[in-house]
Amino acid sequence: MKFFEPFLEPFYLAADNVFKNMFQKDIQSGLIQYHDNFITTREANINIGIIGDLAGSVIYSFSAELAFNISSLIMGMNFNELNGFVTSAVAELSNIISGNTMTYLSEQDCHCEIKTPEVFLGIDSMIQTKNSVFTIPIRSAIGNFEINVAIESR
Repeated sequence: MKFFEPFLEPFYLAADNVFKNMFQKDIQSGLIQYHDNFITTREANINIGIIGDLAGSVIYSFSAELAFNISSLIMGMNFNELNGFVTSAVAELSNIISGNTMTYLSEQDCHCEIKTPEVFLGIDSMIQTKNSVFTIPIRSAIGNFEINVAIESR
């Protein structure tokens, strides 16, 4: 996939790498979208702040189906509600993807750190971001999610 914003590709590459290594699943990107603000479109949303050469946040938006599947794969139990176990699992997955993204960025001489994840549950809620949002829709065999990138260069 070719990205028109150079800072978007590391997010996709990190997610692809993590899904292959943790779940043995491929992912596919859909058409990248641009938004002035962020309204949640999926049930489980994880907001991770980014500081350093780039500043802003990335919001991972997981369908409930994917959140349950991830939790089941990680913990070996079945889930059917967005409880603390499920939100903890998707927050940790988001942290892992973000950490891998920071590694990819550092290889391009762009040095950033991530902050502690914040969990937001529900659809149609606005999450304030300082910057406009680029949404990378992702499909996988275990469910769909979005990587919403709202960062700027310093």
